Amino acid sequence: MPLYMTVTKYSEESLQALAEHPSDRPQQVAKVIESFGGRLKDFYWIFGDDDVVMIYEAPNNQAVFSILLTLSHGGALASQKTYPLLSNDDAMGAMGRVGDTKTGYLSPVKEWEGWRDEGGMG
Repeated sequence: MPLYMTVTKYSEESLQALAEHPSDRPQQVAKVIESFGGRLKDFYWIFGDDDVVMIYEAPNNQAVFSILLTLSHGGALASQKTYPLLSNDDAMGAMGRVGDTKTGYLSPVKEWEGWRDEGGMG
């Protein structure tokens, strides 16, 4: 099942509520993820601009979007960023395909290699 990482910043209102009434957020988050066919693997509180990093499996992007909408419902979050995660084996496989697949693509550097500006207009 695909793996995702979401970095979350709670709203000030949510942080105030958690300070006044502590809540086991991983347990609550796991319920949401499981409802959409996924599984919470890791949940960490972090220092800095964001508050939480969670790593989870989900069946597809539609399920992830549903998870994120549910978690942010009601203004609980100030922001969230989600990244699909690739194993090193998957990344190595992708890197291997790059050299084996003919696309015809030229990078800007290659496309303009050897070109000289003669100082003309237009």
